[in-house]
Amino acid sequence: MNSPGRALILYKRWRLRPGVTSEAVRRFVEVEIVPRYAALSADVELGLEVDQDGLSVLAIQRWRSAEAHARATSGPEYETWWREYEPRLVGWDDLVEFQDEWSTASIAL
Repeated sequence: MNSPGRALILYKRWRLRPGVTSEAVRRFVEVEIVPRYAALSADVELGLEVDQDGLSVLAIQRWRSAEAHARATSGPEYETWWREYEPRLVGWDDLVEFQDEWSTASIAL
């Protein structure tokens, strides 16, 4: 359970399709995904990591809080954003195949 004010981190693991490199995925995310999420909310930071074997990537969304995520991903503004964003997922699916997803909440040290 995510406590109020704690960062919410969403992870999705994607397997690279044959012939696709992590650099191609990075370029796609930089050009197509990052600007759209910047337009969605200032409360999210995106990250991308490649597995040591080079066969899959982790797409990471770090939200300021679960509440910030809920605000950004609900209502008519989000529906409009999603309709504009969704066509980019065709290009994304050409690069990668979904494997797994999970979420965590930050713990202050």
